[in-house]
Amino acid sequence: MDFTPGGTGGARLDDAALAQAGRGNNLWGSLTGTAGARRAAEVFHAAGWSVRRSSWTEFEVESAFAEFELMPSHPVVFSGFVDPDRITALLAALQEMGMPFTVEFEDDDGREHVYRSAA
Repeated sequence: MDFTPGGTGGARLDDAALAQAGRGNNLWGSLTGTAGARRAAEVFHAAGWSVRRSSWTEFEVESAFAEFELMPSHPVVFSGFVDPDRITALLAALQEMGMPFTVEFEDDDGREHVYRSAA
């Protein structure tokens, strides 16, 4: 699939997430078993997320509860925002997509939590 800067159809942040988004980035991590940012973007798109190309090699993905940038490195790394009340929804989505991950999340109290997939 050829993603454009204009993006694809798909989920966008809902009102609950938009109300929290002003807090800024609270999410960082890596997709430890994914073969490149483009491939990761394709997997997110297939799962119903909106995807847009944000540079020649980076992609922005968005759902009702999260938005973040996929950056090419080995492994693929990402940073962005997740609705603090729905971090478990993000973890479940990554599991369902079959993408092994490490996720670092900063909660509303400034505490950092690290999650790793079983794979």
